[in-house]
Amino acid sequence: MENSALGIHRTARGTFMELPPQTRMLLESEGSTTILLESLIACRLTVRVDSQLPVDAGSLDRRIRDELGLSPHAKPVLRRSALLTPAGDVVSSNRVVFDGAAVPWLADSQDSTPLGRELRARNSMQHRVILDNGLASWPPGGAGTPCAFKEYIINCSDGSRIHLHETFSPHFVPVPGR
Repeated sequence: MENSALGIHRTARGTFMELPPQTRMLLESEGSTTILLESLIACRLTVRVDSQLPVDAGSLDRRIRDELGLSPHAKPVLRRSALLTPAGDVVSSNRVVFDGAAVPWLADSQDSTPLGRELRARNSMQHRVILDNGLASWPPGGAGTPCAFKEYIINCSDGSRIHLHETFSPHFVPVPGR
């Protein structure tokens, strides 16, 4: 269902005009998604790492490998995580890919600090490049409720790059049909 739902149409710029303004802002922003979500929901979020394993770069989409500058023989890390409210509600489900050698501090799967806040605490200058955004299904991989998603690369001032694909709970990031 990615990028399609009844009554939702992209403009030439890629924005879904039928989405609520706060959802459009989240999907189009090149700033910290964590900070935007915390502002939208009015609470501090934590991260729960569900899995974190090295993978063969050849198993990743070529576009991700190219964006991260990985050779097909590299061993990047694939992290699956969720951003949680203090009550434990899932705000977003995340797929993060990074080169563990280039971003060693991210390899700590026990740290509950969301990526956006961690980068800010490290005084890392960063630039996000949106690769895709739109509509998917919640929960991810399911055929459930329409939800918003955003895929992007974070380019850090130290030259490291991090790929993220975030799927947002429609309970917190509204979309029509929910």
